[in-house]
Amino acid sequence: MTYSICMTDGTRHGTAIATKAPAVGGLAPFLSPNGVVCTQSIVNVPLGPKAARLLDGEASIDDAIPTLLRKDDNASLRQIHGVDTWGNTSTFSGDECVDWFGSQTGSAGQTTYTVAGNMLEGEHVIEAVATEFASAVDSSKSLPECLLDALQAGEDAGGDKRAGTAQSAALKIYDPEDPRLAHDLRVDDHEDPVPELQRVYESACEDDEAWEDEFPGAILQRTL
Repeated sequence: MTYSICMTDGTRHGTAIATKAPAVGGLAPFLSPNGVVCTQSIVNVPLGPKAARLLDGEASIDDAIPTLLRKDDNASLRQIHGVDTWGNTSTFSGDECVDWFGSQTGSAGQTTYTVAGNMLEGEHVIEAVATEFASAVDSSKSLPECLLDALQAGEDAGGDKRAGTAQSAALKIYDPEDPRLAHDLRVDDHEDPVPELQRVYESACEDDEAWEDEFPGAILQRTL
């Protein structure tokens, strides 16, 4: 079971994901300065970094993902989606993914996003993720808050059709003007990882603020 959201506003890209398996942050979401992608279902992990490298070379996401899937003999088991800095989107769900599976794309203001999931209670799970994200963007919340709210909405809507909860969750954001600790967070194994990810985010924000108080004007450097 996995559900996730990928987004871009043309400068910043981000993703949030939850799954009924450990350590999803190291397996599924991948960032580039030019976009973001999530690979899920029966995961082919190399699809993620390969797609990110193609984005680095200024390939569009809707070229990168189909190109990689054509070389995957088990593409029917994959689910992969993402967005790029130019506003292009791509979603793919192989016909051997476990029901319910599917995806949708949308926009809110200057933000474009994709949402996808598999082994879910139903389509209403990704609809809840998309609706909450769009609402949060319109309310002018911070980008991490928008993504975390969307992730929680998916869990509240039922999430995994087997258990209703996840095991791991992750938040990743590329923001060239604000490279904070709070933009790359993981909960690898927890009985309720989505609220735990929110707690970790709040803790990381406190650490960011302490860093700024101690070293005014200093910028924490994180590179892709």
